[in-house]
Amino acid sequence: MAAIPIADGHGHSNPVRGMGAARIAERFKEAGGWFWALLSLSPWNYGIEPAGLESYERMIEIVVRECKEAEDAGLRVACLAGFHPADVDRLIDRYKMDPTRVLELGRSVVDHIAGLCREGILDGIGEVGRQHYKTGAERAVIAQLILERALEHARDYGCIVHMHLEHVGRITVDLVEDTAKRIGLGDARARVVFHHSKPGTGSYASSLGYPVTIPGAQRLLPHVFRELEPFYILESDYIDDPSRPGAVVYPWEMAEEVHRLHSKGLVGEEYLYRVNVDNVVKLYGVEPP
Repeated sequence: MAAIPIADGHGHSNPVRGMGAARIAERFKEAGGWFWALLSLSPWNYGIEPAGLESYERMIEIVVRECKEAEDAGLRVACLAGFHPADVDRLIDRYKMDPTRVLELGRSVVDHIAGLCREGILDGIGEVGRQHYKTGAERAVIAQLILERALEHARDYGCIVHMHLEHVGRITVDLVEDTAKRIGLGDARARVVFHHSKPGTGSYASSLGYPVTIPGAQRLLPHVFRELEPFYILESDYIDDPSRPGAVVYPWEMAEEVHRLHSKGLVGEEYLYRVNVDNVVKLYGVEPP
């Protein structure tokens, strides 16, 4: 029986400090990978000092090249760039940028990315959202307003959005849903992704019509497969930076663990096709493997 194709619903590459997309994609494909949602890192992760919109334009150029490298290695790729909520704090703290200027910059970056989505250069906006750690009230509001601009582009132009959010259960989902109702997001909920969701939060978000990605860490997968309906897409959230050990799992290790659990009879083939193929095709409109 052929190996079940595996998707990575959210990950990063770093050609400056890490392996880069080509090597990651080659190893993931060898392990059965077929699809990768590849998102930008922040400019300084690539050695770019922030100096306004042009710094983010250079960041976007890098992620677009990385997406092409991954495609050349044989993967289908969704290519996204964003303004991470942690950028708000770093720009204020380290680079002494005025908070009002950070808000203007974040909105300009999101607007620029949305334009590239309309041109077919990018597939979506991500990550945007709210800080998952303690921060100042002003900074939290700035991050929320930048997220709302991204959601408006999902509503108006069909942009896919990957959201990075705090983890406080249903309250996190309720705040997004209240925002969605206020701006009239409508059916565009189906393009707004709850990234790095916990199972219970993800199940609730999915019930409201939002796509969900759930970390594919080895310790979590048996529970995820046993407890959840196949409404989600697995993600590695790989960072590709040896100095930042925050990666959930290597994409190829995630694929290998999925195949191991399937071979032991702990998860069925139909279930895995729903998670790794059907849900990806539905969200991104790509051809199945």
